[in-house]
Amino acid sequence: METVTLMVRRYCWGVHGTRGEALCPACNALLEYARERRDRCPHGEIDSHE
Repeated sequence: METVTLMVRRYCWGVHGTRGEALCPACNALLEYARERRDRCPHGEIDSHE
């Protein structure tokens, strides 16, 4: 989830001009949606560092 958060943050900075930890409402909603999907994933946490 850390990678997704960084990607959304960089996108929001570049496209919407936000700074710091703050996200615009649309990007914040997208990040919350991604977290909800991850939390409901039937496969659980996937370790991409194998």
